[in-house]
Amino acid sequence: MLKKSKVILCLVLILVFFMTISLIGIAKEIELRFLSLQVGVHTEASWFTETVEKFNAEYEGKIKIVVDGVAGDEACWGKLRTDAAVGSMPDLFILKHDRREFNVLAQSGTVLALNDYIKTDPYFKGILNDSVALAAYTNKEGNVLGIPYTRSHIGIYYNTELFAKAGISNFPTTWDDFFVACEKLKAANIIPISMMTGDGAWCSMLLLSNMIGTTPGGLEWLTTDLADQKFNVPVFVDAVEKLQKVFSEYTTLDAVGSGYGVAANHFLLGNTAMIVNGPWMEGSFSDPKSAPADFESKVAYALSPGDGVIAAEGWAWGIGSKTKEKQDAAIEVVKFLMRQDVYAAYLSVSGGAPCSKVDMSEVRLSRINKDFLPKAVEAKYKYTFLSNVVKPAIIDALCQYLPGIADLSMTPEEFAIKLEETHNAN
Repeated sequence: MLKKSKVILCLVLILVFFMTISLIGIAKEIELRFLSLQVGVHTEASWFTETVEKFNAEYEGKIKIVVDGVAGDEACWGKLRTDAAVGSMPDLFILKHDRREFNVLAQSGTVLALNDYIKTDPYFKGILNDSVALAAYTNKEGNVLGIPYTRSHIGIYYNTELFAKAGISNFPTTWDDFFVACEKLKAANIIPISMMTGDGAWCSMLLLSNMIGTTPGGLEWLTTDLADQKFNVPVFVDAVEKLQKVFSEYTTLDAVGSGYGVAANHFLLGNTAMIVNGPWMEGSFSDPKSAPADFESKVAYALSPGDGVIAAEGWAWGIGSKTKEKQDAAIEVVKFLMRQDVYAAYLSVSGGAPCSKVDMSEVRLSRINKDFLPKAVEAKYKYTFLSNVVKPAIIDALCQYLPGIADLSMTPEEFAIKLEETHNAN
């Protein structure tokens, strides 16, 4: 009898042991790798760090975000592209609307389609009311690959103190006046504008987009079907002619070969009077690690000459998790990121416009954006930027041939022909 009791006890203990192991397994914390460029000196780094810490505290023991921080836009994109190629996608990442990046990821088949979550989850059904934003992150097969988070109105930042030193009281409203202002700045020994040819030629590409978008026929060109796109046409060549004048006469000596960091630093340190960039840059104006004290008070934001503004979708949250368990956990993170307090804090920091339902009374717009946004809404011309409407190979070609534009060894027509040849070959 005693022996039988011992056997029963052993069996009970074994059963308890396995039940305990099973329960531990169920309760095991799910770790999610979150690839982000919102680290280091990025203007959204503080928001991102605080948000991750808050999430990890609230979901302790259930879900944990592990940040895979990669500083710099191109470096982060390179990491994401490699992850997609080798099948080791992060669980969460920023999915840009930029066609160059979006198309690569959409074609990789490594990004989770979110249609079922969007259609069936009451949370998403209640806040995702922007069909235009959702369409921006939908692939050819009709799969929504990202939860839209921000869109931007992109203008031109300028240093009012440097403008005043050159005798300029207002930002130019026409391209003729723009070049007059550049000449006045140059005469006052002030370099007019930051430019670049590296990192996708971002700031230069934005300036070119403005030059196209505010030219007669420019809006039509920027909305032309990709298959019918032509570069050796007056609207594009005329814009490149303006760009060549800027590169050859009104920017820094190191613009050719420089990336975004160099171009931005020139403006932040007062070496240049203007830079074309989005509202996310504003946070660096008051950051002592990026700009001199009181720099923010000297900066204003203007529409492009010609009464235009770049109005573009920004980015969404993408999910690359392979297992259902991690996919569901990643969705919980996205819901947290869209929570009223978290989203309003992000919009306050970034200056971006929302893509889903949010109480804008909780968003604290800066002095610069309070002045700029009403003008952006009323701008005569609204258009997207160049890299959103051309084949990815065109942006690579842009970077390759811009040095020829800068040193005048290539005419605008020759530049346009090179891009058209690239377009036709890809």
